[in-house]
Amino acid sequence: MSGFNIDEQTLRDLNVFNEGASSNSIYNIFKYTRTLGGRERLAELMRNPSSDINEITLRRDALAFFHQYEINLDIRNEEFDLISFYLKFDKRRSKSNIIDAVYDFTTRNSSNDYYIIKTGLKYLISFARYILKFIEEHSKTDTPEYLVTIFERITDIIQNGLLKEAILLNERHMKFFQVNKLDSAFRGIEKENMNELLQLAYELDVFENVAIVASKTGFTFPVYEESDNFKVAVNGLFHPGISNAVKNDVFIDKDQNILFLTGSNMAGKSSLLKSLGIVIYLAHLGFPVPATSVKTTIFNGLITTINLPDNTNEGLSHYYSEVKRVKEVSLKLAEKDKIFVIFDELFRGTNVKDAFDASLLIISELSFVRNSAFFISTHIVELADELARFNNISFKYLDTFFRDGKPVFTYRLAEGVSKERLGMYIVQNEGIVDIIRESCKKT
Repeated sequence: MSGFNIDEQTLRDLNVFNEGASSNSIYNIFKYTRTLGGRERLAELMRNPSSDINEITLRRDALAFFHQYEINLDIRNEEFDLISFYLKFDKRRSKSNIIDAVYDFTTRNSSNDYYIIKTGLKYLISFARYILKFIEEHSKTDTPEYLVTIFERITDIIQNGLLKEAILLNERHMKFFQVNKLDSAFRGIEKENMNELLQLAYELDVFENVAIVASKTGFTFPVYEESDNFKVAVNGLFHPGISNAVKNDVFIDKDQNILFLTGSNMAGKSSLLKSLGIVIYLAHLGFPVPATSVKTTIFNGLITTINLPDNTNEGLSHYYSEVKRVKEVSLKLAEKDKIFVIFDELFRGTNVKDAFDASLLIISELSFVRNSAFFISTHIVELADELARFNNISFKYLDTFFRDGKPVFTYRLAEGVSKERLGMYIVQNEGIVDIIRESCKKT
């Protein structure tokens, strides 16, 4: 994998791998492969986004092909478990010559060991026969390059080994000498090829599953642009964990590479930031993304600061943890260009004056970093007046208005800076003052 930078804090912010059956993690959206091996391959891919446009384009095209043709892969986890168990079986391998085969038959025919061997061979042969037919059916003029490569390698493994003979047999009624001959090869000289065959099947399993997810969720496949400059155009962006989520359009490029986002409490700023981070992350896997359409250049990394925890184990205040995170981002910017950076509420862990001064200082300095993208949200709307002098900063807000004395959250991006302030409304609406006054009557 090429060096796309993403750290554990970013993976947590975007809820990529959070565990639990009820988790709304990104992994949980995609994890329904047919096989356990496919699920393990999925996790491996999701741990390794790439900045290699060729690599992720090849994968995207393979996934889109499965999606376009609604390809069904008829494999079963139980059978693949038995094949995998058989290939890892550490008992003595069968001998291929007839004398040793007779001995094995007389000593092991009724044993559990022989049953494991026969069962593993049965499912391995059945799969080999099926996958050749599958490849024949799905080898089209528009079959993507990466799939062609997989198909060719699978065919090569089968046609240039004993599986070529084995698929002509009735795998349910093999003679003992046939079992011995095949077992001697498949757990011997051809074992590496057999394991590779399984891995290729797991890759196809991932492709089918991700394609199904795209159909069910309304995710779309990203379009990549090759350019030394960066540009991201997202239409219909939505958060996959929110039912009937409002969709927004987001655009950012080298000319306006900082998007300054404001909005009242509960306006949806954090959800919007997470949605955009998820799009950038999935696009660098070659996976479909939660949007109507996405066109993007390739970035070298994604760094977010959305849910930064207090580092109590190290005795650090929240503010100092924020400062250290900004330093980490700065070091990464010095190391690489084309980094996509998301900050949600810079310096929320200190007083308003320090937060204002620190945010103004950092954003002002970031405005001179023109080779990376920055998406920054804040409650401190007064910063906008100071930042207006920078021509590479665009100002957006999530619109909120009052109707009949109550706030209405549109969750829609608008041009400009938020004017609504809901902090006092929320305090008053909870009746806190009345509760305090009632408690005073008791004293």
